[in-house]
Amino acid sequence: MKLLELIGLPIYDITTGQRVSKVKDIWISAQWKLTHLELEEGGMFRRHAAVIHWEQLAACGEDAVFIPSASVIERGEEIVEQQEWSFLYGSRRLKDIPLLTLEGTQIGWVADVYFQADMGNTIIGLEITDGLISDLLEGRQRIDGTSRMQIGEHAILLHDLKPEHQ
Repeated sequence: MKLLELIGLPIYDITTGQRVSKVKDIWISAQWKLTHLELEEGGMFRRHAAVIHWEQLAACGEDAVFIPSASVIERGEEIVEQQEWSFLYGSRRLKDIPLLTLEGTQIGWVADVYFQADMGNTIIGLEITDGLISDLLEGRQRIDGTSRMQIGEHAILLHDLKPEHQ
């Protein structure tokens, strides 16, 4: 599953069937783990976040996300301080960050992130774009094996471009 497929999905309370929100963004640790779902909240000028810890999810599927109850939603300004990286929004986001080899070659920019919803919160690979024309002519690249990658302040560093590169 890709993170862009998860963003925008409705979130339901599994005990009541009530729709409590939608997925706005996903928070990611420097160790390539999905840590939180950020929820859409009303109002453009809210300074606090509403999040759910990844471990609190009851199920994560193609069409919806389920939580055990609305009580697992955390809200507050201090929650934002827990964020290492986000995927889509904010100053420290992975989407569109360049992927560089240690030889100084830019592979492209992060277009999406792969994870397996049934296997926990570990990111298993990145989808890389090299621009619209290249995407149309050649398709996007998928690079598996995040153990070879390091998230830096302004780029992701790829330590080894070997067989896992597809």
